[in-house]
Amino acid sequence: MDEIIGYAVVFIIIAGLFYALVKQIKETRSSEHIAGSALFRKQMARKNIVMTAALFGILVFYTLNIVSGIAPSIQVSDSFTARATLLSFFVYFYARLIMKPKQVDHIRKLYH
Repeated sequence: MDEIIGYAVVFIIIAGLFYALVKQIKETRSSEHIAGSALFRKQMARKNIVMTAALFGILVFYTLNIVSGIAPSIQVSDSFTARATLLSFFVYFYARLIMKPKQVDHIRKLYH
């Protein structure tokens, strides 16, 4: 019974990551049409692309980590997948929190 609950929790986590990835891809595609300067749109697009790639990495490496634990015949190192998942997680939060695009006000630049 505990094993079934464990698999259900893992499935819910993977489904949540997949949902977040699909939502992030939609946000990345819609970021081309936001208001602002060209530099702001470029920085926002870069941030969204990095976040999408990091979420994809989290999903792939986490799934590989789970699959390698279930099926030991798969030749993937658990430590490699765990480190790659953690690295992707840090890259995602770096992009989410640190890579904030700066809105440039062209009118203020003209008068100062």
